[in-house]
Amino acid sequence: MDSLNETKNKAETSGLSNSVLCLATPMDTTTRSALSNNTAPTTKYKGVVQQPNGHWGAQIYAEHRRIWLGTFKSAAEAAAAYDSASIKVRGYDANSHRNFPWCEITTHEPDFQANHTTEAVLNMIKDSSYQQKFGEYLIRRSQMVSFANNNIVAAASKQSRGVEEAFSCTQLFSKELTPSDVGKLNRLVIPKKHAVKHLPFISDQQKEREEGEMGGVVDDVEVVFYDRAMRPWTFRYCYWRSSQSFVFTRGWNGFVKEKSLKEKDVIVFYRCDVPTNVKTLHGQSNSFLMIDVDYFTDKGYVTPKEVDTMVHNVFEEEMKTETKSEVNKGGFMLFGVRIQ
Repeated sequence: MDSLNETKNKAETSGLSNSVLCLATPMDTTTRSALSNNTAPTTKYKGVVQQPNGHWGAQIYAEHRRIWLGTFKSAAEAAAAYDSASIKVRGYDANSHRNFPWCEITTHEPDFQANHTTEAVLNMIKDSSYQQKFGEYLIRRSQMVSFANNNIVAAASKQSRGVEEAFSCTQLFSKELTPSDVGKLNRLVIPKKHAVKHLPFISDQQKEREEGEMGGVVDDVEVVFYDRAMRPWTFRYCYWRSSQSFVFTRGWNGFVKEKSLKEKDVIVFYRCDVPTNVKTLHGQSNSFLMIDVDYFTDKGYVTPKEVDTMVHNVFEEEMKTETKSEVNKGGFMLFGVRIQ
C-alpha cells in the first residue's frame, strides 16, 4: 500500500495527477516539467504529437506505415496509448523504448493482449475502450489469483473447510529439482509414473524420427500451466527415447530464470476445477493445470509470496469508488482517466 501511495504522490508532484496510474515517472524529465507549466507546444514523448485544438495525438510506425491511435486530452494519455500499442505491434521486450517504465499493473498488459489480435488491440485503443477492458481483465485475474492461492494452501494441507467452494485444486504430484533440471540442459525430467498418470498421453514406443531432435524425440505436445499469479506457462512435453525420459523442454528454461529456481527447490503440480457458472480468464478452461514452487532455504521450504494481489485489490476498490462518485458526470475514472 505504501508503494502505491508513493507512486500517486510522485504523480501529483510531477504535474501528471490526471494521467494513467503508474505513469508517475516518465522517461523525459524535461517534458514532465513543461507539462506541469502548461507551456509546451510540443512533446518529446515518443509517438505523441500536439493537435491544433490543444489535444494530443498518438501514432506508431510498423512495417513502414503509420498507424494512427487517436486523439487524447493529455500528452501523458497519448504516450500511454503508444506504449500499449507498441507491445502488440512491435512485440514485448522488457528493454524496448517506452515512454513510461513498467510497473505492477502494466506488466500484465502483454498477457491481456495475448488474448486479442493486433487489430482488436488497436481498435480498443482507438475507441478508448482499452483501459476499461484491461481493467476488467485485471479484476477477473485478481479473483482467480485469490481463489488459486486459497485452494493451493488448502490442497497442500489437505483441508477444505473455509475455502472458496467456487474453486478447487487437487495436488497431482511434486518433484525436487536436481542440478540437471536447473542446469544448461534446459529440460525438466518428469518421473514416468507421474507422466503417464497425470500428463497428456505421448507414446514411448514409436520409432525415432529420421531427423529427430537431440535425445530422439518421438512424440511431443504443448502443455499449459498457470502459476499463482495466473500467468500461463507453455512447455513442450516430449519423450526422449535415448534416455527413456519424459521431459519438459521449450519454455522450461524461461520458467527457471523467471522463478529463480535452484537445486532442491520443489515444484508442485495441481489440477484446478472451476464451475461453469464462474467466469475464468480469456482462453482458460474450467479445468486447468497449475504449477507452484516451494523454495528450499536453510530454515526449510517456503512458498512464494503473491506480490501482485494487493495492487489489483486496490484497483478494484478504486474502480468501485470512482464509479459511484462519477456516475452523475458520465462514465467513471480508471487509473485517473475518465472512461465514457
